[in-house]
Amino acid sequence: MTPGIYIHVPFCRSKCNYCHFVSLPMERPAADRYTKAVIREMELFSGTLAGKVDSIYFGGGTPSLLPAGHITDLLSACRACFPVAEDCEISLEANPGTLPAGKLKILSEHGVNRISLGAQTFDNRELRSIGRRHTAGSILDSLRRLREYGFTNVNLDLMLGLPHQTAESWRRNLETIAGLDAAHISVYMLDLDDECPLRNLVKNGSVRLPEEDLVSDLYLETIDCLAAGGYGQYEISNFARPGHSCRHNLKYWTREPVQGFGLGSHSFDGGCRQANHSRMNAYLREVEAGRLPVSWREPVAEAQALGETLFLGLRLNRGVDWKSLKSIYGGQALQKHEESLRELSIDGLVEWTDSRVRLTRLGMLLSNEVFQHFV
Repeated sequence: MTPGIYIHVPFCRSKCNYCHFVSLPMERPAADRYTKAVIREMELFSGTLAGKVDSIYFGGGTPSLLPAGHITDLLSACRACFPVAEDCEISLEANPGTLPAGKLKILSEHGVNRISLGAQTFDNRELRSIGRRHTAGSILDSLRRLREYGFTNVNLDLMLGLPHQTAESWRRNLETIAGLDAAHISVYMLDLDDECPLRNLVKNGSVRLPEEDLVSDLYLETIDCLAAGGYGQYEISNFARPGHSCRHNLKYWTREPVQGFGLGSHSFDGGCRQANHSRMNAYLREVEAGRLPVSWREPVAEAQALGETLFLGLRLNRGVDWKSLKSIYGGQALQKHEESLRELSIDGLVEWTDSRVRLTRLGMLLSNEVFQHFV
């Protein structure tokens, strides 16, 4: 297993009304201090990763809001503190309108080779309903500029189930995508936690969401449409042209080690999980005092590891190999899980092919019902 690095950039121009991630307003002095702190955290952790790092992922927030020099400083720190493979996949999450030509040139020269663009939808009314600041036009402008500067490995994030979304507007999204030649497409269903503003608007009747049955039908239609366009589905929400699956995200689903740096980031070293402080003052206080900013750390027991292997592995279209799991965990540990999966296969949620078990299309729609057996 080869390790990956995740760097959390918490700054945004404004917070979308469905967002439940750690994010803060973008201010240059705060970004300067934060970047120095993340570099210091890397230095404190230097020399501890086993194997060459083959993925670096800038997530957020909106990492593309950081000045180009801050991003390249963070990359230089990665290379100084850890062994980084020459063919490392270096991904940067970005919002449309935050990628000026000068920044793209610098990022390309310093090894950033994958951009994940938060499009969400090409319908301007739907974009306004979730508090996005960009327009459909700015998505297309950003994609054009990315092509000009040689970025061919581009992901487009889309969201199903948005306010005002209809079958017709979603199909227009798919028609638009067909002409863009993106390497990777992510399709997420809107998921509202109890604290986000959009949840309250839905609860008080100010905003209506599409019916769940419609969203389910459109998701299945999307699988077929993207397959016809050359995108293979490799995970519940992710579709890629051949050779363009996200190397970094696959680490999460296959339980490979990922070391997180920055505010609220999570890490897994193969045996333990840990998380950094999610409040900026606490994070900065620890790092600037020369201490790792770990909020909690806990070992993963074997039973928990098996549960994680099952629900994360079943997210992948290839599923999990039961014979291989038996050789690792033993037949007794797998017995109750096998009974559950056999019952789920009767319900049409999973399917067995020889020793491999995977979700069906219905199982993808009802994946939480499947995963609750293992969590």
